[in-house]
Amino acid sequence: MKSLRVRLLIWVLVPMLGALALSAWLSWRSARDMAALRQDRTLLASAEVMAERIQWANGELAARTPLAALAMFASTAHDRVYFEVRDASGNLLAGWPGLISDKEHPAIGVEYGTLDFNGERVRAVTLTRELRRRGQVLRVSVRVAEGRIGFNRLLHALWWPTLQRESALLAFALLLMLLGLTLELRPVLDLRRRIEQRAPDDLTPIDPTELDLELRPVVETLNQYAVRLTQQVEAQKRFVMDAAHQLRTPVALLNAQLDVLDHAKVSPDVSETHEAMRACARRQRLLINQLLALFRVEAHDAQRTPAVAVDLLVHVRRSCVELALFADAKRLELEVDAPNDAVMVLGHAALLQSMVFNLLDNAVRYAPEGGFVRACVRPLGEMVELCVEDNGPGIAPSRREAVFERFNRGDNSDDNGFGLGLAIVREAVRGCGAQLTLGDGPNGQGLRVTVRLRAAPTHPAA
Repeated sequence: MKSLRVRLLIWVLVPMLGALALSAWLSWRSARDMAALRQDRTLLASAEVMAERIQWANGELAARTPLAALAMFASTAHDRVYFEVRDASGNLLAGWPGLISDKEHPAIGVEYGTLDFNGERVRAVTLTRELRRRGQVLRVSVRVAEGRIGFNRLLHALWWPTLQRESALLAFALLLMLLGLTLELRPVLDLRRRIEQRAPDDLTPIDPTELDLELRPVVETLNQYAVRLTQQVEAQKRFVMDAAHQLRTPVALLNAQLDVLDHAKVSPDVSETHEAMRACARRQRLLINQLLALFRVEAHDAQRTPAVAVDLLVHVRRSCVELALFADAKRLELEVDAPNDAVMVLGHAALLQSMVFNLLDNAVRYAPEGGFVRACVRPLGEMVELCVEDNGPGIAPSRREAVFERFNRGDNSDDNGFGLGLAIVREAVRGCGAQLTLGDGPNGQGLRVTVRLRAAPTHPAA
């Protein structure tokens, strides 16, 4: 069972049910003894009244049963009442014969018991006395018996309300326990919510001083684990960045050698190999640059570095200048639709530059020969919208979430890229606290990428 609330409730419920069962049993015994005592006293009182009316008449014993002796048993239970008066010789003086069997020899005093008579279970009291007259001593026994209907009803009346009260108290205690567990487990749920709301790359320690004492060891362990995980991730990032930097040197040397080979006279076969090597070197340089850009945006700690006001148009125009030669080689129409004045947004300059450059670079690479790439910047009150659209092959709606994964190039199988551009864009967007959506380009063709950034507040001049 994985529910802490249920386990705690069981730990409380089982002992309380045991206590309720024990209390109910003790209450039943007490009610039974009280009902038996009441019935026995009534029977004894009736027997005493009958015994007082036993007299000598004409030298013999005579028993007259007064109505008062039987009136004591009048009740709504409609129990049957039996009595018998007999002497030691077995002579019946009054009542039902056989209530006192011939084998019985009651002792002087009072005896209580339960027996079967006339087909039912009855409670009986036997009162035995000695009567003396002129030196003659004769023992007389009076037995009065009553059915168990009244006894059972009295037992139920004494015991059932007690059981109901105790059961109600148990239910009320369980309700309070559930309420208490819900309230006391709220800090755990709040801690879970705080962790769930964190960004995937947010490994900053959780402040344990605001939590209950029982939760602090858990949070401290999580913080220690986050520190170790951060160290591991940082070590991997440093390794990749160092490896990429080390790869830049041989790639640069290879490009230099290829530049020298451009001026040499070679055969057509060597020239074809030279072009293949030049294309391979370009792809290596692109891969290294994108890997470095990806790990730079991932390593950027946006929480420790507050966002500042940055002119978005500066990065849009700079990226267009850097991609102008590439666009001209494909005869692309590279447009910028933006206001003349600066458009200030809240963000980080390095992240914005990586985001804008990779958006435009991705559009230029996948736009067809003679196509177009358009970058639009529109202030929208407290937000600024950046749209980059092209008339390339686009991305199917079912694949738009997957293309943000590293080295995922959607449905494209050409050599235009490595599937890192949109991954870099997503990390940069997260770092700037912006929103990113993919949609269809103009007239349902191509791709439109929309980024909504927070506009920087304007301060009126004094």
